[in-house]
Amino acid sequence: MNYHVTATIQDDSHAIAETRGHRLTLNVKKGAGDAGFNAAETLLAALGACMLTNVNAIGEKMRLKVESARIEFEAARRDEPPALTEIRYRLILKSPEPAEKLQELADLCFKWGTVTNTLVNGLTPQGELVVER
Repeated sequence: MNYHVTATIQDDSHAIAETRGHRLTLNVKKGAGDAGFNAAETLLAALGACMLTNVNAIGEKMRLKVESARIEFEAARRDEPPALTEIRYRLILKSPEPAEKLQELADLCFKWGTVTNTLVNGLTPQGELVVER
């Protein structure tokens, strides 16, 4: 499977990321939080989408009843060079299932996630500059 996302600047504060007919508004102005998700928040949201997708898929395979699921993230950033230095999360499941089964689900959700494995393995993106005139 391959993915294709296009992100395009709209003005000095906004960019739009697009894929498969869906659009996500992004904040591209440093220090402005009202334009949309910033890059770090978008990364955390992608991690959350990855793990919650697995809660649904793996939970179904395990025949677990999960009434609701959410993930809360906290991240620490350093300024120079800019990077996230720590990501912490809480996976909160509402379920009548035994705690041991839910822990197994949580472990599998992390283990089998595309985004989780990309972060854990430290993929270095490859890119090129294309100049249009």
